[in-house]
Amino acid sequence: MPAVTLYNEHRTIDADAGVNLRELMLRVGVSPYRGLDMVLNCRGHNICGTCAVELVDGKGAGPRTQEEESTLRGSLAIAHEVGKNLRLSCQTKVMGDMTVKTRPSRPVDREATKERLLFVGIAVLFGIAFLGTFGFLFLDMIKKF
Repeated sequence: MPAVTLYNEHRTIDADAGVNLRELMLRVGVSPYRGLDMVLNCRGHNICGTCAVELVDGKGAGPRTQEEESTLRGSLAIAHEVGKNLRLSCQTKVMGDMTVKTRPSRPVDREATKERLLFVGIAVLFGIAFLGTFGFLFLDMIKKF
C-alpha cells in the first residue's frame, strides 16, 4: 500500500495503488486548490491547471502526458514556467510512495505571455474590424445609415 506524504500539511496517508491523487487529497480533507480555485476549477478534467502540485519525491507516479504538459503551461493569455516536478493532481495516479507539496509557486513565463497577449490583441482587433464591417453592411442593407 503506497504512502503519500503531504509535505505542507505534515501528514502521511496510506493509499490504494492506482488511486487518483486529487481524489485522495479531497477525500482526506486536503485541497490542492488555493483561493477561488476551490470553486472555479474543472473538477479533475485536465482543463484548468489549478490543481497543480509539486512531487518532491515522485517515483511513485507515472510520467506526465502531453495533455498534462499543455495544461500546465497555462491558459490563453498567461503562460507559466513548468518545473520538472510539477504535476496536475487530477492526472496523477498513486502507484508508489511519494511526497507532495500542495499549492507550489508557479512563476509566469514573461516571454511566452507577451507572445500570447500579442496574439490575443491581434485577434481582438480583427474581431472588432469584422464586427464593424458587418454592422456597416447590415445598416447599409436596411438603409438606416
